[in-house]
Amino acid sequence: MKRRIALLLYLGSSFSQNYPNFEIIQLNDPQPSPMFIHTMSEDNRFMGIIDEDLNIQWHVRSNFMGLDFKVNQDLLSYYYKTGGAWILVNDVMREIDTLSCDGPYIADYHDMQILDNGSYILQAYDSMFVDMSEIIEGGQPVAWITGVLIIQMFNAGHELIFEWNAWEHLNIANYTNLNLVNNAIEWMHGNSIEVYDNQILVSNRASNEILKLDIESGEVIWHLGGPLNEFTFLNDPKQGFKMQHDVRILENGNITLFDNGVTHSTPISRAVEYDINESEKIAELVWEYIHPDSIIGLAMGSVQRLPNGNTLINWGSINNSGAIITEVTNDKNIAFEIRFPNPYKIYKARKHDWMFSVSLLNGDANLDNVVDIMDINHIVDAFDEMSPYLDLYHLYRLDTNKDGEINVGDVDLVIGQLLYQGN
Repeated sequence: MKRRIALLLYLGSSFSQNYPNFEIIQLNDPQPSPMFIHTMSEDNRFMGIIDEDLNIQWHVRSNFMGLDFKVNQDLLSYYYKTGGAWILVNDVMREIDTLSCDGPYIADYHDMQILDNGSYILQAYDSMFVDMSEIIEGGQPVAWITGVLIIQMFNAGHELIFEWNAWEHLNIANYTNLNLVNNAIEWMHGNSIEVYDNQILVSNRASNEILKLDIESGEVIWHLGGPLNEFTFLNDPKQGFKMQHDVRILENGNITLFDNGVTHSTPISRAVEYDINESEKIAELVWEYIHPDSIIGLAMGSVQRLPNGNTLINWGSINNSGAIITEVTNDKNIAFEIRFPNPYKIYKARKHDWMFSVSLLNGDANLDNVVDIMDINHIVDAFDEMSPYLDLYHLYRLDTNKDGEINVGDVDLVIGQLLYQGN
């Protein structure tokens, strides 16, 4: 069921003054859905929701929480970097689950997908010492290999049902784009995972490739791009993508991705769509968008095809610029564009329909849609209960002054607001 955002802001709080002032460049009938983003600078990080009119409707100063902040099935999900896990939040903003990898692996922040049946897929990395002299000529007898990609899938009961280890299914010697004679080799950089029809698409940015895996056997079905490319690129002036992000499958079977394009002969970033003919091994470029300002997203970036046919593009980390998000129509007219000041960056931008089941009032600790004296009791009770980690519920509802702590300052702010309302 489609969901739409409905938020009531607690106007008396000071937190909204801290969110970066973004500039609306254009607004012309975009997809009418709220947008979920994690806006980052070196000193400030925010999870935020921007409404269809491009007004900030909700946000928290998130520190090391956020990154791939999005709607995942009927829940909100985000990555908690300090804990090395994914957090799931329900429609009252209560944490209801934590998703972690099995064994010695720490879940990676780039992507996590919840499937229709409640199962979910994570990625992680392994590292190892390898005698590369036995694998390639000139290899080091003791080489430290990092970026050994691990993919794990769990059922809804958190039971591991599938694991894929790159070392077991790929031959590092084939990755001739890497310096394999070095004593330290960073092999893979997985930045998106997409599950469909018992198959997995994996984006490996380090080697400009997409891998298609069989979810039962782990077999690599094909490589698109990179040193092991099996496809002919058709109608693509760039002859493929470079250092890509956010590979996704459309309902028609086509693939979209953000081509960072940093290592193209003439560097340029673009959103692209390919029609993949697997039998004839042809990847035909059927749509692309290059920004009129010739933007180059050095890292990060995302592309999302929206229900109305528009495409939402986050241009990632742009040198000497803040973050830029553009929504364009199929015929490449700009439906909206917003720009954040330097040095803010955005890893991904996503539009989703969503509704919180209660109004999000800063200080409404007992969830009765009113901020009153009863909420003060809940805030005081939290003084002795809080761990150093504050979840979204506590950050938004109890940490009223947004200093990252639950203390008397939060009570003072609520009392001041109540006195102001009384007058």
